[in-house]
Amino acid sequence: MSAVKGANAKGTGRSSGRRVLLRMTGGFLSICLNIIIYAVIIFFLIKAIHKTYDFAYRIFGDVSVEEEPGRTVKIQILKGESTMNVATKLETQKLIPDRYSFFIKVQLGNLGSGKDKYEIKGGTYELNTSMNYDEILNIITDAGKSLEGEVTVEDSEAIP
Repeated sequence: MSAVKGANAKGTGRSSGRRVLLRMTGGFLSICLNIIIYAVIIFFLIKAIHKTYDFAYRIFGDVSVEEEPGRTVKIQILKGESTMNVATKLETQKLIPDRYSFFIKVQLGNLGSGKDKYEIKGGTYELNTSMNYDEILNIITDAGKSLEGEVTVEDSEAIP
């Protein structure tokens, strides 16, 4: 009987050692997996914060596409054209870095005042790639700064 007891005790000892080793290995792998998951989350959080900061800086900061002297570009804005269409034209002509931040800047400017602070006027304007959003808005919201006066949809269709 004592021989049987000793054999069972030895076998139990080996299996409990294996169980402890498996638990330790499982715990180690669990910790490694948690570290990897948290590292990935932190990486994407930092990327999101960086993108958010850049976007906010384009809205509220002093951003231009090029340094002085830049290049002069003529742009035609039609009377009644939507702000997003104007922003898309400006981005296509490389006058602004991002149409969405320009659009939001105009919307926020109009939101704060009782009337439209940034009411974009139709016309043909000369803008420079070294201008920031405020300088561009100061020009395109003043029809007197248009080269050809106010341009309507009918006028633009008549031009060959």
